[in-house]
Amino acid sequence: MIFEVLLPLPIKKTFYYTGAKSNKAHKAVVIGSLVEVNFKNRVLVGVVINLIKSTSLKKPLKEINKVLHPLSFNNEIMKSIDFISQYSCNQSSMILKMFLSNFPMRESKTHLEQNKVFKQFKEKKIKLNSNQQEVVHKINEITFKKFKVILLEGVTGSGKTRVYFHKVREVINKGYQCLILVPEIILTTQWVEDIKNDFDINPTVYHSSIKKNIREEIWGKVNLNEEKLIIGTRSALFLPFNKLGLIVIDEEHDSSYKQEEQLIINARDFSIVRAKNANCMVILSSATPSLESSHNSKLKKYEYFKLYRRVNNVQLPIFKIIDMKKENCIISNELSNSIQKNINSNYQTLIFINKRGYSPFIICKNCGYTKVCESCNTSLALHNHSKNKSYLLCHHCNHKEVFKNSCPSCEQKNTFIFPGLGIEKIAEVVSNKFPVAKKCILSSDIISSSSKFQNVVSDIVSNKVNIIIGTQLISKGHNFPSLKTVGIINIDNLMNDFDFRSYEKTFQQIVQVGGRAGRRNLHGEVLIQTLQPDHPVIKLCTEKNNNFFINWELASRKENNQPPYSNYTSLIFSSKKEKLVIEFSKKIYEKIYENFKNIEIFGPAPAILYKKNSFFRYKILIKMNKNIILQKRVKNFFVNIKCPSSLKLYIDVDPINFV
Repeated sequence: MIFEVLLPLPIKKTFYYTGAKSNKAHKAVVIGSLVEVNFKNRVLVGVVINLIKSTSLKKPLKEINKVLHPLSFNNEIMKSIDFISQYSCNQSSMILKMFLSNFPMRESKTHLEQNKVFKQFKEKKIKLNSNQQEVVHKINEITFKKFKVILLEGVTGSGKTRVYFHKVREVINKGYQCLILVPEIILTTQWVEDIKNDFDINPTVYHSSIKKNIREEIWGKVNLNEEKLIIGTRSALFLPFNKLGLIVIDEEHDSSYKQEEQLIINARDFSIVRAKNANCMVILSSATPSLESSHNSKLKKYEYFKLYRRVNNVQLPIFKIIDMKKENCIISNELSNSIQKNINSNYQTLIFINKRGYSPFIICKNCGYTKVCESCNTSLALHNHSKNKSYLLCHHCNHKEVFKNSCPSCEQKNTFIFPGLGIEKIAEVVSNKFPVAKKCILSSDIISSSSKFQNVVSDIVSNKVNIIIGTQLISKGHNFPSLKTVGIINIDNLMNDFDFRSYEKTFQQIVQVGGRAGRRNLHGEVLIQTLQPDHPVIKLCTEKNNNFFINWELASRKENNQPPYSNYTSLIFSSKKEKLVIEFSKKIYEKIYENFKNIEIFGPAPAILYKKNSFFRYKILIKMNKNIILQKRVKNFFVNIKCPSSLKLYIDVDPINFV
């Protein structure tokens, strides 16, 4: 017998090997078997995708080294690799590489135990309100052994986790596996502890930062159905589940689920593909569902359940709009007064601004010179200015240099000014206004590890902090019992972005971060500082009804034929040779135009981030109607584009980021 083997190599090709006639294990090989083979003086692990009796190849075929039984890929994994490869325009071999990235090459004493007896998780008495009980009952009526997508929407603090974990427990107790995806693993430590306490379930946490040998051990146990519950980031989606019964996507709207480097893929969408091929349930959970998921629920493609009330009937915070045209300071008078009242009453205030550093750029007031990253052709952001250890940082390639207040253009000293707002500048203003108050800053630049983050969060929960100043790191997933007021600063920056999703992102961010306020019988308030107080998005945030915004935004998308009523695909051409990028992208544009008359083509044009990591970037954006046959033809054309060796083409299907 001859085995057609897919190897994790960046080439669009499969390879043929024979099995040793004398080896019984080789005779038992089936599609999905994992095998070890020699390939150009290397030992690789591949997967058998076909069994054939003969080939037309004239060269003698190598024998496979060994069959890696009992480890294998089931039919669900094989079908999922094939489908997502075609849909996302990624080579099957590179998706396979993701699945094999933590394959246990070394024998593990723990991962080869089979027929292990698992503990049954008994139901603990968890107090649920009537709304939660109703949704739990409805979800329990749906079998997890059949493909079904459930959109679980719940206002912030409504206890969505407690609701879907009743289904998680059922799935595990019946011998199936469950995967829960989260956008940020740093946010989950306290959440996992709550799960252990509430449900007597001890999940395994999986992400790329844990040690390689631990990831390998988890990989083996998952493949042999010895790990029942995995909580992880998007990399956990590439674990080789053997008996998948449920996938939960927590905060399903979060853009972190879109992987945009090398293998461009949306983990939320791939989760639905895996669930469909496993014929099991998938639950999408969010306080602010994505427009795509909301649209699918309106079309009845998804089951839809909503939690309208917070746990213990705690009231949602009041949203107030502050017109900053009437203010002459960064922190408005009303927000300042609220902060002072909270300090006096031993309550907390969260000030939210989603900008890292002190200032997003520096400029010489004498000659207008701006410091730019040579590798990325974008402004360097000023960091750490308040501590007199200032440095400039590129937020794209992480280039870092010491800041010197001397202009290299006009050679004048102390002429740089720092326009724009960053979290460190806000912290400086807060320190000057409230010098005695205890403050903390939560930003990825400052909180570099999970342990540091948990220490700060513990201080906040213990009410050892008066004022919290944070980026989106603090915007979701936390329950701060003493937090009364949330102040949102500089949200106009996001709302007026060039992205057609900017309104959706703004709405989600305001509602999510606002939901941190008033969690424990406090009359919470959210103060939105804006220069556009009459903007529909800002006004809709105060309505406390997502459906108003969803209907308004869907109507706008439909009128402009934007997703979810159409599909975008972005072609990104990248090379260190600027002339090559320009000429090749124009050449491809002409070919697309010749072959497809019924699609819209934008470009070719320089990408908004024209230079990144010393690579010049040009883009072509394709807009297509919802037509499966047309989309397949166009994608097939894209994947067959042959590029020069010094140029890379990245194909981003359903792009989220247009930079």
